[in-house]
Amino acid sequence: MDKKQAWIELVERKSKHYLNLGDGGFDEHMKAHLVDCNYEEQSVTYRFETQKWQINERGGIHGGAIAGMFDTAFGVVANLTAGDNEATTTDMTISFLRGVELGMEVDLKVYIVKAGRSLIRQRGELYDAATKKLLATGSGSWMPL
Repeated sequence: MDKKQAWIELVERKSKHYLNLGDGGFDEHMKAHLVDCNYEEQSVTYRFETQKWQINERGGIHGGAIAGMFDTAFGVVANLTAGDNEATTTDMTISFLRGVELGMEVDLKVYIVKAGRSLIRQRGELYDAATKKLLATGSGSWMPL
């Protein structure tokens, strides 16, 4: 098996594992699933369903829930990048560009910027799955344990 195919299979296997632990944890409640991965650009895209429990006082999706989408997607990609180890968030920044509304499906595309031994750097873009409008951007670092 070539390097590209091995990477794609790793993304599929680790995504299925971490997003479906069956432990009732946060990532499971985010209801994300793998949409695409691109070996050449080192990117992985996850789709999230917006949910009633994520709304803020005006009925849109709470910024903390959006940050949770980024941390979930970044975390899965960091864990698959870390090899046999898992990884933990060390810092994360989110910029909110447009509101996210209940009923939207959103795609979060994660780019692996640098996969080092002590830190994994990533950036991401959150899009409305239907219109492809950019909703938020994010970046951060994850430390392999």
